[in-house]
Amino acid sequence: MNLEEAFKSMHLLDRLERIRLDRELKIKRPEFLKPYLPKWYWWKRCRVNVLIVCDGGLNFDTGGFGLSEFLTTFNKLEATSWVDYRVTLAHRGAIINSPNPVVVNHIPDFKFDTSVKLGDFDQVWLFGIQSGGAISAAEKNAIAAYMDGGGGLFATGDHGSLGNAMSGDLVRVKDMRHWNDTPNSANDTNEVSMSGRKRNDTNRPAVGDSTSIWFDNQSDEIPQTIAVRTFGSGMPHPLLSISKLIRPSGIIDIMPDHPHEGECKHETSFTVNGKTISTQIIATSFVLGGSTIGGNGKALTDPHCFPSIAVWDGTIANAGRIVVDSTWHHFVNINLNGVASTVDRPGVQPGLNPNDFEVIQQYYMNIARWISRRKITLCWRRYIIFDLYANSQLIEASLNNPARNIKEITLADLNSIGALAEEILATKYNPAFARTFLLEIMEEYNMELARALDVWEPQAGSDEARKADLFYRPWLNLDLILWTSIGAGFIALRDDERIGSDKRDEKDLERIGKAFTQGMDYGFNAAMQNLSAHFDQTMRGLRNK
Repeated sequence: MNLEEAFKSMHLLDRLERIRLDRELKIKRPEFLKPYLPKWYWWKRCRVNVLIVCDGGLNFDTGGFGLSEFLTTFNKLEATSWVDYRVTLAHRGAIINSPNPVVVNHIPDFKFDTSVKLGDFDQVWLFGIQSGGAISAAEKNAIAAYMDGGGGLFATGDHGSLGNAMSGDLVRVKDMRHWNDTPNSANDTNEVSMSGRKRNDTNRPAVGDSTSIWFDNQSDEIPQTIAVRTFGSGMPHPLLSISKLIRPSGIIDIMPDHPHEGECKHETSFTVNGKTISTQIIATSFVLGGSTIGGNGKALTDPHCFPSIAVWDGTIANAGRIVVDSTWHHFVNINLNGVASTVDRPGVQPGLNPNDFEVIQQYYMNIARWISRRKITLCWRRYIIFDLYANSQLIEASLNNPARNIKEITLADLNSIGALAEEILATKYNPAFARTFLLEIMEEYNMELARALDVWEPQAGSDEARKADLFYRPWLNLDLILWTSIGAGFIALRDDERIGSDKRDEKDLERIGKAFTQGMDYGFNAAMQNLSAHFDQTMRGLRNK
């Protein structure tokens, strides 16, 4: 039965089959669906151009060191967003082609300065295994110009100097991870070696073992648990946030494990365009004591921890964001699905179970969203706002009379609409995405309020702030102002003669931002007036005591 026949016979399928079919239809968006879906579903989507570069023994096939499982991330992103991802795969040597439909180009013998125009891409991913044969000065300059121009970059290697050839001398990236300057322990055993006691062995023991004794434990169903840095009142960084429907904590706290990972450097800062911005360590990995690989000459490990994911938010300086990871073993097939796992245990190991793979894939999706150019965020924002307005019943769920004039709607009801919008986004995407989405909207209207609510801003928690006589929690709940402003923005969409009517078409996407901002202006000013009146009344009452 082909896809169209399955769709027309959907009523005959059982529930799980219907769910699977629905997901497949959302990914492929076949033409035969047009008569059955609203016109806005077919509006032209935002486009993200992605460049993924490998070298050496890494490639894009289904083998152990292949990235075929990781590439499905972009299919899932397309199915769950208003974005079309066009992925170019490149290799410094011979490339193995991928049949994945999101891939639009394969480039062998890749050079960063001549094979493509890096400025045409919105995000670049670097997976390096080679230690020697560094990229040329012209290539490094091309990558630096790309990042300084707002392009986002992800880079990783593995233990020792693996990955150093491609990423070890890139501006900023070289100072966020140990590429070829690895630290030494007290007994002069390299921290990122393959066999020393201080190696970064994150493998977890197999069921029934007290310590990890098999190399192939990296390919079993037991991932490592990582420590995740939280911000504000307990929110992880957007890279490690996940819907609580998937993981009740809302935190991505697992990663694939491996017998010898690389390591991120401790936090530092870079000055770009006059702005000094700190890097941030957002995850720490742990090495258990006594891990070994009996037949491979690996010493029993000493327990310790090391930084495993670091980020730099260059948007503050109009530059691109950067993410570095301790190892590409968090991304390759052998750690995800167990393929080629026949080093020292009989048979092929099963890899991560489906639930844990879904959690890890959310990490990949978060990276892809976070490092995209700002113009993509601005494009996508209009679709998300419209989708919330048209499909989430925000207004109907908050007002007894959904048609009431905005000036007759109470501030409490406007606040309820804004708070519900954040709750829906937190469930559909993740809590950190929901909060950053609202803050980015507010940033266009009132930068100071957005910055005051941004718990992830690198400058927050600086030495100057710690020295100041500041209470550890804000005296005012500024969330109420944010939600009231956002709620009024949705009422403005309702009242817009085009967006709020059946006459709307794709051209009206351009109206969404302007109309929404006009509504926010009303909600913000109404909230500030009310706050001022209550504040003055409260202060007078307290002073009279």
